[in-house]
Amino acid sequence: MTIPKRSFDEPAMKTIMYRGGVVTFRIPAHWVEEYSDMEGGTFYEDSLDSGTLRLKIITLSTPKELQSVSAMDLLQFLVSQLKNDGVEYTLKGRKDGNAVLKYEEIGSERGQSLTIFYWVVLNPVPPQHARNANFSYTILTERLNHSQILHDLEMLEAEIEAATFSPVLGV
Repeated sequence: MTIPKRSFDEPAMKTIMYRGGVVTFRIPAHWVEEYSDMEGGTFYEDSLDSGTLRLKIITLSTPKELQSVSAMDLLQFLVSQLKNDGVEYTLKGRKDGNAVLKYEEIGSERGQSLTIFYWVVLNPVPPQHARNANFSYTILTERLNHSQILHDLEMLEAEIEAATFSPVLGV
């Protein structure tokens, strides 16, 4: 699905410094935040049928230095899996050296049809590491064309695109 670009009134936003600033991004100020060592971060509006944003970060290490390997190169493994599964995706390099892989999936849970939007941001941390920040936004498929969901998708796309990463590994 292509998220329509339109102007909207931005609600008050708050800055999330996930895991002490490993990744920093913004969400609406009224959204609830929940954190788990196993599940990562979960963010949502406390209302019936709202979407849910999740964030998990995986730090990868390589035996050799990442000198000539770009974030786009590192995402190629995921891209090849998506291609094999027939999933449509977009892959884009960012000016800061990070890369964003975007795709969506349809699934179900307890008889409810769900649509899950993914933004995988790969952040190289030289000399031998990279972070995979996996953002996902899950909604009831029946709500896909509701104005609030379209607004949230547009806002999330912009905020994930603007997310920043710490230049050091952290813990």
